[in-house]
Amino acid sequence: MELDRVSQARIYDAAQGGKQNFSADREALRLSEEISTDAGNALVAHHQHVHRVVRHLALAGLDQFVLYGTGLPSTGLAHESIHKACPTARVVYAEQDTFMLAHAEAIAGRTSDLVRIVSCDLAAPADLLDDPLVRTFVDWREPVVVGLLAVHEIPADDAGQLARLRAAMAPGSHLWITALSLDGYGPAVREEVLRSHESFGFTIHFRGSGQVEALFDGLDLLEPGLVWAPRWRPDGTEVAIAPERSAWLCGVGRLATG
Repeated sequence: MELDRVSQARIYDAAQGGKQNFSADREALRLSEEISTDAGNALVAHHQHVHRVVRHLALAGLDQFVLYGTGLPSTGLAHESIHKACPTARVVYAEQDTFMLAHAEAIAGRTSDLVRIVSCDLAAPADLLDDPLVRTFVDWREPVVVGLLAVHEIPADDAGQLARLRAAMAPGSHLWITALSLDGYGPAVREEVLRSHESFGFTIHFRGSGQVEALFDGLDLLEPGLVWAPRWRPDGTEVAIAPERSAWLCGVGRLATG
């Protein structure tokens, strides 16, 4: 049953104090916090990072966003921050959790002609390039922000997905990646985290900093480069957590204009 199945997106929502989660998700969050007391705050730190990035890029004039794995719906939606900075921006959310997709459509998809919500296998994000809705809604000849907020779904040895996406992106586009990394934790905690994710039925590919940095090869990284989520242009509202304990390595790379 859906009520019994743990969902990554709903755990994310539970950490925000949202209402789109079930007891199984809250129990999974509690178990994660037994392994590391920072687990809940790490998800909050990622959520805050998302809003800082989209706000910065929208203010910089970017008006097309394709966002994978945002944890929809949750407390505070990315397109709300985008539209405050750029009211005409087009936003595509790509998710794979069917329950969350239905709620996201009810909350966001029917409220604006500038928002689209599509189903996508987050392990194969480049397949979205063939989606008829996305092909008519996004003009890939113009700069677009591609946010891979679920790069942990992509196997670490699969270079083809990012290559296809980058080939479709026009000069001046931005590739934004948040990657789960356990570099900030010791071996015992890393082993416990991996075991717990397996017990929840999740397939997650954690990456070291070198592996994440390689995803930006050939791109111009925006300042401050590849950093832990709380250190990407902090604004003083960040949740209290040691940056490396957030477990999210983040960066935004720009495709040169030639």
